[in-house]
Amino acid sequence: MTRGLSSRLSGIIFPIVLSILVLFPQFLQAQNSAFEEGMKWYEQRAVEADSFRAVPKYIDNAINAFEKAYNQNQKPEQAGLFLLKSYYFKGMFLGLDEDRQKEIYDKGRDLGEKLAERYPEAFEIKFWYAANLGRWAKVHGFMAAATSGVAKKVRNLGEEIIELDEQYQGGGGYRILAQAYFHTPKIPILMGWPSDKKALELVKKAMKIAPGHPTNRLLFAEILMSFDRNNEARNHLEHIMKMEPRRDFLIPDRYVKYRAQKLLEQEFGM
Repeated sequence: MTRGLSSRLSGIIFPIVLSILVLFPQFLQAQNSAFEEGMKWYEQRAVEADSFRAVPKYIDNAINAFEKAYNQNQKPEQAGLFLLKSYYFKGMFLGLDEDRQKEIYDKGRDLGEKLAERYPEAFEIKFWYAANLGRWAKVHGFMAAATSGVAKKVRNLGEEIIELDEQYQGGGGYRILAQAYFHTPKIPILMGWPSDKKALELVKKAMKIAPGHPTNRLLFAEILMSFDRNNEARNHLEHIMKMEPRRDFLIPDRYVKYRAQKLLEQEFGM
């Protein structure tokens, strides 16, 4: 009787175990597929671009896949990180009107806040959260950013990034912090910390880490011009114009060259 019971149990358990062994790899593949789909589209974000204007379908498909992965808890940290990168890219390089940009950067702000709380040591998330907040400030207005606490949040994130990894994104923490000090309006009593002098100190640190980073040079030139150090600024802008866009950053680097050319035209008649 015991032998018969054991045989019947084996007959029940074996098919279950076999099903698990067969289906589990398929389950794992399905779990990873949305994130991998997002990466496939994200890596094509510069395909067919017209200078620094991207074709929407690539980044839109990436966002759809990353949102699916994040909402289904598939690699949530990585999916969330690439969502922040994708929101920043979409708002910056698709030529959207101001209202659409506000919608995108509102998403980046809200997601970044959640991710930063969930992954407090993830400096990559802090950086791209701050990048989205910086663009949020640009489209909503730097005064709105100052009075709503966004500017102070960007400043705090920059300090945290430097503490965790000052090398990330070519001294990105220093660059973000310099932008916060430079662009935030100084409001007596309410907002006394913004300072062009402090911004200059910080961007110099970013330049020391990555002098070949085009955004470091552009920001350095902009801050130098606020001190009437125009010859130095011009040299940096001309240097940017000679730089070849980096393969993995084609569209952002093309945009930096465009901004450098505009400044050379406006400030130096070139």
